[in-house]
Amino acid sequence: MMTSNCFYYGVYSPKGYYSLASRPTFSAGRNFVVKSYRPSVKQKFFDKIKAELDKRGHSYIDFRADGKSDGVFSKDADLRVIDGTYCTFDETDFSVICLDDDEIAEAEPCLKVRDEAVQRTKRFLSACRCISNDMLRLEAANIDLAKINRFSSRLWSSTGGSLTGAVGTEHKRFVTCFTSDGVELNMEAFDIYCDNVTVLCDKTGACAGRIVDRVRRYALSAGYDVISCLCPLNVDSGAEHIIIPELKYGIFVNKHFHKADFHNCRKVFTGRFMMVGGAENKNRMDFSFKAYKRLMQEVFSSLEIVEFCDSELDKITNINNDNEKIGKTLQKVFSP
Repeated sequence: MMTSNCFYYGVYSPKGYYSLASRPTFSAGRNFVVKSYRPSVKQKFFDKIKAELDKRGHSYIDFRADGKSDGVFSKDADLRVIDGTYCTFDETDFSVICLDDDEIAEAEPCLKVRDEAVQRTKRFLSACRCISNDMLRLEAANIDLAKINRFSSRLWSSTGGSLTGAVGTEHKRFVTCFTSDGVELNMEAFDIYCDNVTVLCDKTGACAGRIVDRVRRYALSAGYDVISCLCPLNVDSGAEHIIIPELKYGIFVNKHFHKADFHNCRKVFTGRFMMVGGAENKNRMDFSFKAYKRLMQEVFSSLEIVEFCDSELDKITNINNDNEKIGKTLQKVFSP
């Protein structure tokens, strides 16, 4: 389970901050939501939980996000602790832990600026998604589906997969996330799980998405578990990249904001699956890409404000001793 720590579990998306931590997949006998407006206090608390789990010899998943943790899940300890400060969770299923004082007047101005920056991020990501969907729609009209179907079938055959008499399980994760520095990639998952990677070079993802989905369905129906890596821009649109651990195989989609090379990869340029489109579509696509890039720069700028606010919140002092409060709360989490 420790290799699950090479993924992201929380990302900014057009829906706001999107966390996988609350999914039923990670249900446990004891569930806690942690609330604190100071990121460093929460991180210190999660680090102490991980240290205690290590001490007890329990494996766990660290719900990693951009430069921080959204919580910890341990099947061995039957425990899930997640960050609920800026996320909405069904608190009837969780015990609430507050690591701050009730009075946060000093933090309110900074929290307001932070919330405005998050909402701004959400709006610009929504605009980016609209442009992306429009480009996908334009390209869809020129895709040779027969070629894609034949290629996907051959690609699946090349993995060596065969029917196992069972149905596989899909695990949803992220390997990309939006940050103040741009789109961050975590390639560690492909390095750990894959001996062979097919890289689909596709500017919009129109062809690649169809290929990934077909291979994903082939694998699941044959009985193989699949790690579906979602796109933060379209979290409900299915897998953007996939990893099939048992076959040590993965498919990664190279797009404008996330390009990667692997020492063990085979590159496929998806232009081979396209029919010739009209000049009007090309001009519209070029315009859309320019608009997409400008809007994405606004996303990065907004997240820079969020990052600044988090650092300012960490400077706000608390009248309670943090270490003492964290220690007492830790006892509550691990008490029978």
